[in-house]
Amino acid sequence: MNQKEWQESKKVLSETYKLKLSQAGILAVLELDLEEYAVPVAKALVRGGVTAIELALRTKAAEPSIELIAREVPEMCIGIGTIIFPGQTKRVQSLGAHFGVSPGFNPRIVQEAIAACFPFAPGIATPSELGGALELGCDVLKLFPAEGLGGLNYLKQMNAPYRYLGLTYIPLGGVSETNLKDYAEMPEILAIGGTWIAKRELIKEQNWDEISRRAEKASAIWHSIRRS
Repeated sequence: MNQKEWQESKKVLSETYKLKLSQAGILAVLELDLEEYAVPVAKALVRGGVTAIELALRTKAAEPSIELIAREVPEMCIGIGTIIFPGQTKRVQSLGAHFGVSPGFNPRIVQEAIAACFPFAPGIATPSELGGALELGCDVLKLFPAEGLGGLNYLKQMNAPYRYLGLTYIPLGGVSETNLKDYAEMPEILAIGGTWIAKRELIKEQNWDEISRRAEKASAIWHSIRRS
């Protein structure tokens, strides 16, 4: 593959991932203690209309869960979170992940993702971090911790000088059913993420019906705004 073909391939991959996320709108953040929970929770989310996840790399069950979901729930767009060490991007990509995110901005991790043609949204909290991510070519950014930083008003103010560039954001941290509608009304938000849909306790209880119910409600709120 020559340089031109590589650039075109990277562009197509990036646009495909952004389209999938924008169509999903909701990104269910998961922390799995046992890999046997992976497929049931993914199917419960899909039943409720949530077709994108951020699976945190914070447990031993995370990596095997990627392969299971990729194989058994192909309609799920698999994002991997807490990518903070070199080598993790290539590893999760090989297991079947579709994109990655990080809680903060680490240029080395971003560069590794770019080299692997792995769609990646680095975490940013300040205009300086936004500028650093922009310099590396990132146009999808994770705002974290969104509510702790000042929420929607903070994001609007930070984005103002960059609005003409068409950057998009995935806010996480304090986003919930109560403020989801407000976030959905900001067009620069590609999708929102949160743990409330599939809380760790609900997964441990294997309460798949409740997870489906929460997914359905969150998805309905998002799409009521984006389709209006």
